[in-house]
This record gives sequence, structure tokens and C-alpha cells, in this order.
Amino acid sequence: MKAIARIEKLASDKCKQIIVRNLSRIMEIRILDIDLEKKTLSFVYESFAAMEKVKQELWRIGYPLNQLSKKETEGELYI
Repeated sequence: MKAIARIEKLASDKCKQIIVRNLSRIMEIRILDIDLEKKTLSFVYESFAAMEKVKQELWRIGYPLNQLSKKETEGELYI
């Protein structure tokens, strides 16, 4: 499944590096794109538990999610 997270604090390449470094430790996800202009993080994940790990890790490192949209096989879910 694919998710797009909006992160207001995402402002520079340093922010991007911190996020990539910390999220790459979560084996059940794959980062697709980090867009500094739109302040979004796009990634694919395997399970609900993996999604929760991403949310928790982003909060832990100081980049909490402001909005999250999950794209599944049937439409979109907004959380």
C-alpha cells in the first residue's frame, strides 16, 4: 500500500537526510519520494504495524505528521 504524509517541519535537505536515515531502519517500508516544496513524504508499506512505526518514528525525531493519505487498491483513505 502507498501513503503520502504531509510534514510541516520538512524544510531542508538536512531534514530530508534525518528522515531518510531514521526511516530506512524500518524494513517493512520503502521511501519513494520526499518533496521539500510540497512538504510530503511518499512511501509504500506492508502492514498497519509498519505504518504505525513510521508515524511513531517521525514523531520521535521531531517531524510529526500533519496529514496522512493512504492509497489502497480501492480509492483513498484520509486520516
